[in-house]
Amino acid sequence: MAIATSYNVTSTQGAREDLSNQLRRVAPSEAPMYATLPQSAAPKALLSEWLVDDLPNPAYGSPLADGADLAFDGGFTNEIANRVRLGNRIQKFQRSASVSPLAEMIDVAGPQTSLLAASKARVLMALRTDIEAGIGSNQDLAVGDASTGDKLQGIMAWNNPNATSGAFDTAAKQNFRSIGGSGATDGSVANSRFNATSNTLTEAKFRNLLQTVYEGGGKSVGYKLFAGPTLMNTLTDFSRATNAVAGTGANFDANIQGKTLTLSVVKLVTDFGEVDVIPSLFLMRVSGAALAAAGRNAGALIPNDNNVSLKIMEPINVIDLPDVGGGGDRFLTRTHLTLCVENPRALGSIV
Repeated sequence: MAIATSYNVTSTQGAREDLSNQLRRVAPSEAPMYATLPQSAAPKALLSEWLVDDLPNPAYGSPLADGADLAFDGGFTNEIANRVRLGNRIQKFQRSASVSPLAEMIDVAGPQTSLLAASKARVLMALRTDIEAGIGSNQDLAVGDASTGDKLQGIMAWNNPNATSGAFDTAAKQNFRSIGGSGATDGSVANSRFNATSNTLTEAKFRNLLQTVYEGGGKSVGYKLFAGPTLMNTLTDFSRATNAVAGTGANFDANIQGKTLTLSVVKLVTDFGEVDVIPSLFLMRVSGAALAAAGRNAGALIPNDNNVSLKIMEPINVIDLPDVGGGGDRFLTRTHLTLCVENPRALGSIV
């Protein structure tokens, strides 16, 4: 018996489609470093520089005798001899798109009926992730040429205690790197970088890292820790009963009267200040690549004293371009900025 069914009544016979005006992005778009880092003075050259200086160790064991004269040559010091310039390059971040005239006129599903407007919104989100990945990278600064623009140095290169290139390409500049440099990244004291890929991050080792960073920066101002998802889980495990009630651990008290058990750590109160833990998916991201193990384990510890800031030469700008030739509307979005790290010795990192 012939019968019309849902299987043979197709669009040819007039079956309508049910396509809602919803559009869901399936890729991460949050940019916590770009959103939270303060802005400092706008740069006025392609290389933005600042001076760094150190202080001598305290000396009080051999005071001058009363009435003793200073030696004309040996009794005076050059107090600016150790100053060096650190700096970072201004990098251009840019994306562009276009929509043909007919494509802009047809009726399409989605929250925005204009494909040009939808393209602008998508490009702006992508540009923010470009910026976030750039400032969270381990990329060294580089001078551009006729084919490639200047590159800024990312935070995971600034906080590398073993760096010998980029901003730390001379021995004098290397004196101002983050503390460490011995290559030991197993959580021992006097190293501001911990290798979480080959070592287990424990509470004691995390405290050692904080102690080293405090000794390098000299200020208990609190910190922001931008952390990859694996590192976030590790830090949260510090509060688990299985890890916290050991002989040297703290007591674990869970208040679930409200029928809610909190299993996330967003703030750590430590001996050296409070640490706000902020999840991030864009640390150690290789340009053009997806999130990998390096990014999942990565962490950037930044003090809350404006030591790290963004220098923005041109804010994010949408530039509509003329329809030359009749191909359709086109536009580009761009920004020019760099990352300023005034005191690298106050930084910590987890890789």
